[in-house]
Amino acid sequence: MTTKTKLVKRIFSSLLTAALAVPMTALTAHATGEAFFYPPKNPVMTDQQFEVSVTFSADSEIGSVQANIAYDDSVIEFVSSDNASGGGGVLTVNGFPDTPSSEVDFSFTFKGLSAGNANISLQSCQIYSPDSELIGSPTAYCVITVGGDKVETKTETETTTTTEKTTTTTTKTAPSNGIPDKGVLTALTVDNGELSPAFAYNVYNYTVNVDNSVTNVEIEGTTASPSDYIWYTGTSECQVGENVRTITVTDVDGNAATYTVTIIRAAGGDEQQTQTVQKKDSSDTSSAVSKNANVMDQYKKMLNTALAIVLIVLVIALVVIIIWIRGKIKGGKKDK
Repeated sequence: MTTKTKLVKRIFSSLLTAALAVPMTALTAHATGEAFFYPPKNPVMTDQQFEVSVTFSADSEIGSVQANIAYDDSVIEFVSSDNASGGGGVLTVNGFPDTPSSEVDFSFTFKGLSAGNANISLQSCQIYSPDSELIGSPTAYCVITVGGDKVETKTETETTTTTEKTTTTTTKTAPSNGIPDKGVLTALTVDNGELSPAFAYNVYNYTVNVDNSVTNVEIEGTTASPSDYIWYTGTSECQVGENVRTITVTDVDGNAATYTVTIIRAAGGDEQQTQTVQKKDSSDTSSAVSKNANVMDQYKKMLNTALAIVLIVLVIALVVIIIWIRGKIKGGKKDK
């Protein structure tokens, strides 16, 4: 009995060790990062210097930010920044928070060169943690309007002409068509494809379908008031599939409205063929898994049957041994 007890304990100990040796997988939540441009609220004029700031934020502490900023150097000119260098249409940004924080702001000084719209976009952006782990790679862009030497502002009640050395206050009234006089878009255009549904100031979600040959879609919004602040997120480059862009308008009172445009670029021949092959591979894989599962079920049934037979044989053998031992014991008593 002592030997059998030790054997049972060894078996139980081995099973317990094997159970405790099962690996546990830890789930790690990945941090994310965002970026937003803050351009001037009003159009600027030629030879006028202005600032554009970018806010980088994350759901964890930021260690450093590295990025490129592309801008239209035919309309605006880079002047200076404490966190960027370059020129000729491209800036290299490299900076970090002064104190531990999940948000950091960088400012850039530009100057208006000629009348027109200048896109400023964030490219190749990487937000890192203090341990040099990548938090996120956000994209963002904004549009700067340079209005020339003079800017005319027209309203329904009056027309005012201002120069770069004269500041005037213009009073706007709500138009008769019911569109608010601030805090919304009055127009939204794309240079490829068409908005669906048609634009309306109180419709905030749109879809644009473009051919596979279209790799770039520019979006431009017109605000109800020159004092409205507008910024864009996303990039003008389009990948195959869905590309989400947002346009946020904020009025002087802080009220904001966000318009979302989903650009869907069609797949080309190569992409379609690849998708077909992937679907076929997925189908073949599923079929193989199903066949393997059937084979495993058959093996399990055979193994269960074999184990049952072995158990029955062991029971019979145990009974035979017990009977034999009792016979030996009785025979020994008779001999005595």
